[in-house]
Amino acid sequence: MMPRKKPRTRMEIYADILLAVDKMGSCDKLSRLAMMVGVPYDRLIRYLSELKNLGLIRWEPYSGVYLTSTGLEVIINAQSNRNNLVLILTKFAQSRARVAT
Repeated sequence: MMPRKKPRTRMEIYADILLAVDKMGSCDKLSRLAMMVGVPYDRLIRYLSELKNLGLIRWEPYSGVYLTSTGLEVIINAQSNRNNLVLILTKFAQSRARVAT
């Protein structure tokens, strides 16, 4: 029996979404993005609104998903490295949560 991969954390999925959008430049086909990231469509929609609320993506109906300048900055700071990106996103989300409370 093959050992099961441990499920991705929310931050890992965020990182995968941001890297996929970065790679594509923008994405108007959410079903393609869901497939690239490996999450069900309905869950992708939820993650996209969370990323939009964090200010990392712009998501407009009919024009698709784009990185904001903040989203791009986060990817540049992580040097497009997924592990670095997960760490940066975790700190980023925590600091945003503190600001909100």
